[in-house]
Amino acid sequence: MGIPRIDRSNIGVLLIDVQPFFLDHAFADRDEERESLVMRLEHLLMLTDWMDLPLIATFEKPVDENGELPDRLEALFPANGERYVKNYFGSASEPEIREAIERSSVRQFAVAGAETDVCVMQSTLGLLEMGYEVFLLEDCLFTTESHPGPALRRLYQAGAIPCTLKSMAYELAECVDRIPWYEGGMASDDPSGAKPFPEAFIVPEEWPAWRART
Repeated sequence: MGIPRIDRSNIGVLLIDVQPFFLDHAFADRDEERESLVMRLEHLLMLTDWMDLPLIATFEKPVDENGELPDRLEALFPANGERYVKNYFGSASEPEIREAIERSSVRQFAVAGAETDVCVMQSTLGLLEMGYEVFLLEDCLFTTESHPGPALRRLYQAGAIPCTLKSMAYELAECVDRIPWYEGGMASDDPSGAKPFPEAFIVPEEWPAWRART
């Protein structure tokens, strides 16, 4: 059995239910934690767009009450990203989303969004059942539940792989000569160099601290 490694040419992103309703409830009176999460999601979208990774975003019904992406994330949503409204908690249970997953032609997904113990858990289990490798971006997950540890442990026991956005970013970059967030870090032979790297991108070492909730 091989060791799971992020493959830049074979990974997509599943962004689950990052909607104002869930953000407001999950981060009531916790503005610093909310900012840390939203900033990381901004950087996830910047990397996804710059590297042309397949992106599927879901929104739980009713969208007129839950909302769609916050304005800050909407401004960074890649032009080729796909959006779907879902009724099922598990994304793979929605035929249209399942078809989009299969159509993406990747065998790995990085998962971010909400809620860790509900839609993220059921969507991740669905991806695993479909045979995908799943990298859970723990610092890009959130929930109203104060103790999501049991859900995370269940997912890791099922085969999901713990990860953070910083780890993913450096694994996508692969080597020092291809770190695009440092001046002079992009090698001339990297095809992504044809697209300007986002000026708003902050180096991972300067991101605000995130609080692991177990």
